[in-house]
Amino acid sequence: MTGRPPTPPARRALPGRRAVLAGLAGVAPLVVAGCALIGEAAKPGKTAGVQEPDPGRAAFVMIIRHGEKPDGSHPGLDEAGRPDGKSLTRRGWERAEALPTLFSPPVPGLQVPARILAAADVGPHAGAHRMRQTVGPLARALGLTVNTGYAETQESALAGAVLADSARPTSDTGEAQPVLICWEHSRIPRIVEALGAAHTGVPAEWPDRFDTIWTFSRPAGGAWAFHEVRQHLLDGDT
Repeated sequence: MTGRPPTPPARRALPGRRAVLAGLAGVAPLVVAGCALIGEAAKPGKTAGVQEPDPGRAAFVMIIRHGEKPDGSHPGLDEAGRPDGKSLTRRGWERAEALPTLFSPPVPGLQVPARILAAADVGPHAGAHRMRQTVGPLARALGLTVNTGYAETQESALAGAVLADSARPTSDTGEAQPVLICWEHSRIPRIVEALGAAHTGVPAEWPDRFDTIWTFSRPAGGAWAFHEVRQHLLDGDT
């Protein structure tokens, strides 16, 4: 630094009025297009910068519904046992505590998850706590942290993140990392569609039950395959 002020730029001739108007006319479509893109990314369920990886990569995704929810006879209870309409019932907590047994070792059709995701239960788009509560004991047993960074209505962004996670090979086998999602049942079909796995024979809606696991597997360069696994964790499970 010399301390001397910068040399002012050479004076240029100002453009005429007609040239200015022509320049504005050319910029206006770009401004409108930019506003449209910003508005699209800001809509619920849209996340800018999330891209689905190569669809030919291997993937293994497991999806479950949260455990039992409150009804007229069974109240929801939070972690301290206090009544809470957004939490699991006593039977739901029992299911959550039993869930790790399905993966130690994994029952046929399942794989030990390397990533666990549940719908957000804090923040402006937060839903109930049941999804996080359902997979909490499993995450602790596996030494994992539950990713609650995606809220209901953000299924497209969730699917992109899940495919990216699944596409990262495990360090020991080189195969796709298994991913487990716990979600609100009425919105699970949106996840399936966003994964590109809706034409695999999967039901159009989640069944009226809590003891089911949907799995979606795809070999490298292959097509999605759907399977349903029953949990058989509690008395009364079919």
